Amino acid sequence: MAASGLGSFGLGVAAFYLNFVYRALGFDELAIGMLAGAQAVGGVVGAWPAARLARSYSRRAAILSGGVVTAAGIVGILVTDALTSQLLAAALLGGGGVVVFASGSALIADATSAGDRPRRFGQQVAVGTIAGFVSAYVAGQIAAPVAALVAAPASSLAVVRVLVALGGLVAAASALPILLVRAVPVARGALAAPLRHGLLLRFGAIDAIFGFGAGSFIPFINLFFADRFALDFAAIGIALGVIAVGGSLGALLHGIHLAPRLGELRAVVLVQLLSLPFALVAAVVPFAAVAIGSLAVRAGLMYGSSSTYRAFQISSFGPAERAGVTALLAIVWNATAAAGSVVSGALRTALGDAGWTANLLTLIAAYAVAAVLTVALFGAHRPAGDATAGDDLAAAPHSPA
Repeated sequence: MAASGLGSFGLGVAAFYLNFVYRALGFDELAIGMLAGAQAVGGVVGAWPAARLARSYSRRAAILSGGVVTAAGIVGILVTDALTSQLLAAALLGGGGVVVFASGSALIADATSAGDRPRRFGQQVAVGTIAGFVSAYVAGQIAAPVAALVAAPASSLAVVRVLVALGGLVAAASALPILLVRAVPVARGALAAPLRHGLLLRFGAIDAIFGFGAGSFIPFINLFFADRFALDFAAIGIALGVIAVGGSLGALLHGIHLAPRLGELRAVVLVQLLSLPFALVAAVVPFAAVAIGSLAVRAGLMYGSSSTYRAFQISSFGPAERAGVTALLAIVWNATAAAGSVVSGALRTALGDAGWTANLLTLIAAYAVAAVLTVALFGAHRPAGDATAGDDLAAAPHSPA
């Protein structure tokens, strides 16, 4: 948890300024969309190697290896200017991130029981989003002093690169708690290919739709506030911090209160659908405060549902399949998120400010379809991965799920 919080804080600071680095380099909206897409493509390329890495190494070693790749991406962003080299750096950033995510999720799942997973994943998301709040606020507030130190405007390339570098250094420090984790080799077969193919396809279809919707807006939310409401870095930091607090509260409350009372699937779909009107308000309202509040409520609902849904997903597979499942679903999510990001940038290039409305409407449509499809595909499904923990590799080919 400590590593998750520290890493989320550092990468949050770096991510806050990443799009502003691209703008300072002179890239247009389509290029910025491509760069966000490249980060997602890096996740696609790195996902399966991420799962296979732990065949010979512990989860700890896999997480640390992902951190090294992520650091290489940040360095590339800091020292190169050409679009092609920035695309490569963004891909490294995404690839390293998915290594950490896949191994970290499997590590938490291995260490918790099925009944405790929604709460534990909710706590992990909450820690990350609290760190996101602090990082967003701090990132916005340190722009002015760093600009004074560098003797350049806050939006200049030199200043935003220093700010990204500071975030990267803090993220690198998250390796220290990981070094304290005992290096336990993954049990033989714990990274075998998932064998519940039909179940995996159903989860993949939903993740593909969610990924496209998320990629159409979420990577550009800082630019949304800068463009539509002319907020400065400090104000954007406060806005993103408020949204992160909403997400943190949702993640905690959903796993602790809603999921046990309504059941995992019903609790997930209900809050997903409830989040959509708040995204619509943010798409059309002309007031920054209302947009921030609406997106904070939306984040609370979606972060809450995502932690419970992730527990629902991973509990549907046996321990021997989980890292592979996480990797394959990350491939699907990142592939469609990359497409969504490129389409998003193209829409803003063609439509100007109205492109932001189109981006949010794309998110709303995708999330609505995915929520309805979740009910259609999993209404009768009950996770039973832990029931086959001892013999899942043998039983999975015959599983009706």
